Amino acid sequence: MSNVVDLLEKIGQSSRLQALSGEQLAQELSQAGLDPAVQAAIVQQRPRQLEQLIGAPSNVCCLIHAPQDDEPDEHQPDDDKSLALSTQPHAERIARAG
Repeated sequence: MSNVVDLLEKIGQSSRLQALSGEQLAQELSQAGLDPAVQAAIVQQRPRQLEQLIGAPSNVCCLIHAPQDDEPDEHQPDDDKSLALSTQPHAERIARAG
């Protein structure tokens, strides 16, 4: 399986290999010594068949979940509440002074 993946990686990195016709690609795959069924699946662009032939798991999904910036932080009070709390002592001092 690893030689198939290595070859597919090589094809993905090479513009020359990506530009090959089906027949030319088949020759490259044959020279790499791949099983004829694997070669056919690659040339015919049949990913499900290729997965089965090399024993690769299907439907692999990799992702990273990052929190959104819009979510409120539970440890910080809302702006309205902090404003009310910070201005209240000041307003009381003004009322006492007047």
